[in-house]
Amino acid sequence: MKLNDEINREIMFHEDAEVEIRSANDNSAKQIDDIRYFVSHGFDIIIVSPNEATTLTPVIREVYGNGMPVVIFDRNINDNTYTARIGVDDEGIGRSAATYARNLAGDNAKAIEIGGLEGSTPAYGRHKGFASEFESLGGTLLASVAADWNKEDAIRVADSLLKLYPEVNLIYAHNDRMAIGASETVRRLGRDDIKIIGIDAAPEIGIQAVADTLIDATFLYPTEGHRIIQTALAILKGKPYNRETILPASSAVDLSNADILLLQNETLKEETCKMRLLKARIDDYWAQHSSQTSLFYASIAIIILLFGVGFLLLRAYWQRSRHQKELMTQNRLLG
Repeated sequence: MKLNDEINREIMFHEDAEVEIRSANDNSAKQIDDIRYFVSHGFDIIIVSPNEATTLTPVIREVYGNGMPVVIFDRNINDNTYTARIGVDDEGIGRSAATYARNLAGDNAKAIEIGGLEGSTPAYGRHKGFASEFESLGGTLLASVAADWNKEDAIRVADSLLKLYPEVNLIYAHNDRMAIGASETVRRLGRDDIKIIGIDAAPEIGIQAVADTLIDATFLYPTEGHRIIQTALAILKGKPYNRETILPASSAVDLSNADILLLQNETLKEETCKMRLLKARIDDYWAQHSSQTSLFYASIAIIILLFGVGFLLLRAYWQRSRHQKELMTQNRLLG
């Protein structure tokens, strides 16, 4: 996952910090259990992307109220009970996708929308931004159905909607997995005339799907894992930080730039591997250095101890010799 890679890459620069990542796999009950796990195991701060705003708000409010710092990122809650929030302009992304979709589909743009999980703030923002902008540009949004971010659900939703609305010429999906699922349905039904747009642009998923012409475009979704870690550490160290950060909407990825972005990602992965190797070597060096330093000081201590023992033995020898001389002198006087 792109975000996890960013977090793990940033944490390498902070020797005084460790991070543990647990995935709820879009399961709110598991995410609540994970939050309680972090609390019970004595972690200093919790970073969470709430699966569902309504469901996760109470537990986050409870944790925050008990004094645990909480950083919210990506998705929001129905409260302001958090230490800091790093969000994304999902409405802005929806509007950008609508403008791109309208130009892609032409004057007779008729779209269906495959949404994310109902109750999640990204799904709400991506729908609101797209629907208002698309219709203001003259497009027609025929239907909007949630598929819970899942490819399999998107396949079933796309199949049903395409049968109900055969006039559709564009599918807008809230993430790339659902866009790819819709693409499989479109190809199976022989509807190559339908354009497909997704969101997220994860290199191995969305951008690769664009490069393979499975979907027509995807929109970059800023994750900025380095900013999340930097904010969390600033909170723990009492340094200044922004309580509210909204990352701006980003641009589209299509065939004109997909290959370049994939190449950049491969280069970044190679550099990250080199960084990890270098860090491992540095850690090994410091471990050896620490061991050698400990051995050095132990050797000095042993030498000092040996000198001390030698001095005591020599002192005892001198005292014994002097005592023997005194005895011999007394014996001569007595004789």
